Amino acid sequence: MPMNAEPWFPSVIWNANTQGIDNSVLKEYAYKRKQEDLGRSISNYGGYQSNDIRPGDCSELDKLIEYLEQELNEIAVSVGLNPITVYNIWININPPGSYNHEHHHMNSILSGVYYIDAHESQGNINFMRSDGAEYHLQEEVINQVHHFNSSKTTYPAKTGALYVFPGWLKHSVDGNTTDKDRISISFNSGVK
Repeated sequence: MPMNAEPWFPSVIWNANTQGIDNSVLKEYAYKRKQEDLGRSISNYGGYQSNDIRPGDCSELDKLIEYLEQELNEIAVSVGLNPITVYNIWININPPGSYNHEHHHMNSILSGVYYIDAHESQGNINFMRSDGAEYHLQEEVINQVHHFNSSKTTYPAKTGALYVFPGWLKHSVDGNTTDKDRISISFNSGVK
């Protein structure tokens, strides 16, 4: 009789290609925000990160937040969490050469990124496991790369892509190797 497999403590990354969001309006808003807000530096190197954005600043952003909250709550239900809400959201503008150091989002249940204007050569997002498995899963042990034995995975930066992940999951963003800005919106969520 085969062993029962129970996937405890999984690191799930949800992803979708969104529809119905006017990215040109969000892009215009991002550059306007950059002119009005000096921003902050947390995990970004060489790029711009706005301070938190308040509802009502941009109707298209409010539409995106409404969509995010619907998706986040469907995820919450599927993994046995109470209803959650977006509690902070900010803009990232990463010009050529800029990137984001490895980090996690403290006090966030589900975090995520939505790409307003991006493509793969502008720097993909990387997720790393942080359970120490890399000390046990050396190259000679792995027969075939699998979700179970991987220590890192990468998702492409592309316009309209949405990635949602546990706030504790370490991640980084590769450097932008093009001559155009990579523009995204990041967010954190928690219990309502």
